[in-house]
Amino acid sequence: MENQFELVDHLQVRHVRFLVNRIGYRQMHVHSDFELALLLEGKAILRSATSEFAMKPGDIVFVNSYESHGYLEAGDGKDGRPIFLIVQISTHFLMDYYPQIRNTLFMTGNLDAFFDEEALFFLRRLLLEAGKDYFKGGEGFQLRIVSRLGTLLSLLLDKVPHRLVSEEEKTRMKRKFDRVQRFLSFVDENYAGKIRLADIAEREGISIPHLSHIFTESFGVSFQQYVNSKRLQKAILLMQDSKKNLTNIAFESGFSDPKYMNRLFRKCFGCTPRQYPERKRKVILANPSLPLVQREEILEGDSALEKIKDAIGENSIPCDFLSFPE
Repeated sequence: MENQFELVDHLQVRHVRFLVNRIGYRQMHVHSDFELALLLEGKAILRSATSEFAMKPGDIVFVNSYESHGYLEAGDGKDGRPIFLIVQISTHFLMDYYPQIRNTLFMTGNLDAFFDEEALFFLRRLLLEAGKDYFKGGEGFQLRIVSRLGTLLSLLLDKVPHRLVSEEEKTRMKRKFDRVQRFLSFVDENYAGKIRLADIAEREGISIPHLSHIFTESFGVSFQQYVNSKRLQKAILLMQDSKKNLTNIAFESGFSDPKYMNRLFRKCFGCTPRQYPERKRKVILANPSLPLVQREEILEGDSALEKIKDAIGENSIPCDFLSFPE
């Protein structure tokens, strides 16, 4: 997705969305839901603006609403890209019963820091069974999903450090979310031409240092690094067309000078643009902070369900009440 801000739909179950994703690289993005990601296959890294968490199969990470995050494969590529079961939950989920949910801020990270292995087994199974219900459907599947996720959230509240934010702080977070969304929309629409931090600061009526701080705090990179990343991504995509020469690719990607594009390739990837196709896998795996082209595939229907069932088979535990008749 080009847009760094993800609009989450809840068309199948109110306030809940499940995804099964095969992810090589999912760029830093933000949405208003909080997110739980269970790694089903492969090795991966979850990146936030301030931290990185290495993930192996069975690990579950939690990300708060309005928190910038992204995913990156971390294996040697022999087993294919990592596959995740991801659930995105609106902060309005079960608000009639626990209204504090919309103002609860959990500690982001891998849940193995807060639960022992037996409890993690239980959490995995809750997520997997809820995911199976989501993709399989059937009579009463919504009730089963709500029941499982309600149990999961109560366990998070019991074990994961968290705090309640005030309505004023929540409003500030939303205002910041909206502002950064405008920043990124402007960059996405204009990075192929001349673009300056001062232009955005003027549009927003804030100082350049303040804007620079917001950007770095939200995405862990400077404004210029982000713009260069967008331009490099565009150049890599254009390089797939063998009819295009590198000079035209540089200008189409927003670089004012092809030599500058060449220098950035050497700095970021340790190679020239011409050498990049042969070296990209080695370079990417060696340095997960590099600007990469989006590599993500959302599995649908039976394909998603099959991955979840395989994982359930690998996480079988004697908790009969978690399963319902086929």
